[in-house]
Amino acid sequence: MKRLMRRWLVGMLSLSLGLVTSGCWSAYEIQQVDYAKAIGIDYKDGIYHMYVQTMDFASVAKSDSSTKTADTPPVWVGHATGKTLNLAVNELFRSSQLHMAWGHVTAIVMAESVLTSNHIKDVFDMLGRFPESRYTTWVYGTREPLENILSATSIYNMSPLDSILHNPLPSFLEESLFPPVLSFKLISTHNNASTTTYLPCITLNKEHWSQNKKNHELFMIDGAFFEKTGVNFEYLPHSKIPGYHWLLKDMRRAPLIIEDEGTTYGVLSVGLPNIKIEPVVQGNEVRFNIDAKYLTALYEYLTPISYDEMVQFSEKTLKDQIMQTYREGLQRGVDIYGLQEKLYRKNPKLWRKLSNNGSKMILTEDSIQKLDIHITIPYTGKFRRKV
Repeated sequence: MKRLMRRWLVGMLSLSLGLVTSGCWSAYEIQQVDYAKAIGIDYKDGIYHMYVQTMDFASVAKSDSSTKTADTPPVWVGHATGKTLNLAVNELFRSSQLHMAWGHVTAIVMAESVLTSNHIKDVFDMLGRFPESRYTTWVYGTREPLENILSATSIYNMSPLDSILHNPLPSFLEESLFPPVLSFKLISTHNNASTTTYLPCITLNKEHWSQNKKNHELFMIDGAFFEKTGVNFEYLPHSKIPGYHWLLKDMRRAPLIIEDEGTTYGVLSVGLPNIKIEPVVQGNEVRFNIDAKYLTALYEYLTPISYDEMVQFSEKTLKDQIMQTYREGLQRGVDIYGLQEKLYRKNPKLWRKLSNNGSKMILTEDSIQKLDIHITIPYTGKFRRKV
C-alpha cells in the first residue's frame, strides 16, 4: 500500500511539473511579430521624434537567400513624438498592431539636430538601458528627413537589409573614404575627452542609378559629422575634406589622381597604409611628425611619364589633400585626424594642462611639424607601363 501511494505521489508530482514547464507561454508566432530593423531619432523644439523601420519575417528572410523578386519588399515606418525618447517609444506602442521585437535592430540614424544640440548622450542613455539593445549596431548621422532614409529600398527588389544602411562594409571595401561606425565605438570615443568622435553622414543619392529610365534613390555616405573640441558636432562634406581617408589605418582602397599643373597623367588605387604619428614635446609645446607609406596600383594611364615623376606628383597631391583637410578641420574647431589623442597616450599630464582637460583645442596651423609621404607603385594592371 505504501509503495502504491509513493508511486501515485511521484506520478502526480511528475504530471504537475510537466504542466508547469511545458510550452513557451510568452512566445509569439513569427508572423505575429514586427521586427524593428532601424531606428531614427530627431529632436525639434524640445520634442523627441522617434522613427522605427519594421519589416515582416518574409522581408527579413530574403537577406539570407539574396532572393530577387518582381515586387519591392514592403517597408513600414512608424513615427511618434514625446518629451523624452522613452515617452516617444511608448506613444508608438499605442498604435502598434503587433508585438515589436527590438533585438534585430542593425542601424541607428540620428538627425543633425540631435548631434548639434548635444543630445547624443540622452539617446544612448535610453538605448543602453533597454535590455534588447545591442552595441553592435551601425550608427549614422544624416541631414535628410528621417522618414525618407528609413523608407528607402534596395536595388533589384532585394531585401532592404542588403543596403549600405544595414550593411556598409561592402561599399567601404570598394572605396574607403568614410569608415562605418558601430555603436560601442561611438560611445567609447564620445565618453573620452581626448578623442574626436566621428559619425558618417548617410544620404540618398538620386542621380547615379535608374530603373527603366526612372531615377532610383539609393544610400550613399557623403561626408561626416565630427565632434568639435568641448562642444557639439560639425558636418563636413567630402568636398571639404578630400584627404581625411589618407590617414585612416583601416583604409582598404581609394583613388588618387596623378596630375601636375593641369595635366592628368593617370589614376592610382591607393591602399595598405602604414601610418605612424609621433608627438614631439618641447617644453609646453607639442608638434607632430607623420610618416605614411602606401602601396598603390596603376589602373588608368593617360599620358606617358617616368616612374619617379609619377611618384613625385602623387605624393605631392596626397600631401596637399591631407593638409587641406587638416586646415579645414582647424577652421571648424575639429581635430580631424585625432592628433590630440596621440599626445594623451604619450603624456596625459601635459595633455590635461594644455587642453584644460579636453575643453580647449591645442592644435595650431603649425602643429604638423613634418609630413612624409611614401608611395610605391608595384602593380600596373594587365598592361605594362609605357614611358
